[in-house]
Amino acid sequence: MSEFSRTVKPLIADVPGWLTDEEGEALYELAKRCEGRGVIAEIGSWKGKSTICLGLGSRAGRNDVRIYAIDPHADYRFGDFKTNVERAGLTDLVTPIASLSQPAADDFHEPIELLFVDGSHEEALVREDFEKWVPKVVDGGWVAFHDTTWTAGPRRVVGDRIYRSHEFKDVRFVVGSTTIARKVARNELADRARARYVLGVKTAFWLGSTALKKQRRFLPKPVERFGRRVLRAIQ
Repeated sequence: MSEFSRTVKPLIADVPGWLTDEEGEALYELAKRCEGRGVIAEIGSWKGKSTICLGLGSRAGRNDVRIYAIDPHADYRFGDFKTNVERAGLTDLVTPIASLSQPAADDFHEPIELLFVDGSHEEALVREDFEKWVPKVVDGGWVAFHDTTWTAGPRRVVGDRIYRSHEFKDVRFVVGSTTIARKVARNELADRARARYVLGVKTAFWLGSTALKKQRRFLPKPVERFGRRVLRAIQ
């Protein structure tokens, strides 16, 4: 059993959200690797499921890199967010910023080592998030975008700005809908070839999943688990 399964899954089991286990573990591991060259910024927190993954990862890395949780934090859900973060023992590590992400960017001046974007899914606003937040990520830092399969806005933006970019390497797709990449000054031809390959893997996953949903068919759990392992292995 992985460290994530032992320590994090029990704490997020009852927290509403749309992260798959693989996505939660990916965020946990990315936060764990943070060295303190910048902070962790999360665009879209809802009730704190991804925040907890990031926070516990940061703590496990022993650098206690601070997390800024940027979200409107509306009254009806902010209480749940605070309760969930407190239950995970992360109150001292997480700073909520009650704002839409686009105006929040103008007043945010911390360098970012890990950026997780799960805000508005409208293409124009995803592009604005990219333009305003990704430049704040330090060289060698990581970006992760959620909902990059079935949701057109994020899918198109990461297709243009990450998978076909000269500024990212180590691109991978995490089962569910998350695209992860490391920001660099300029990547190499091999990095771009790998990104296009991963884009093909992601597209095949999206089309296959969409076809099954249209037919209202579901894979048996053992087959689904095997498929997830294969998807990880071929990247």
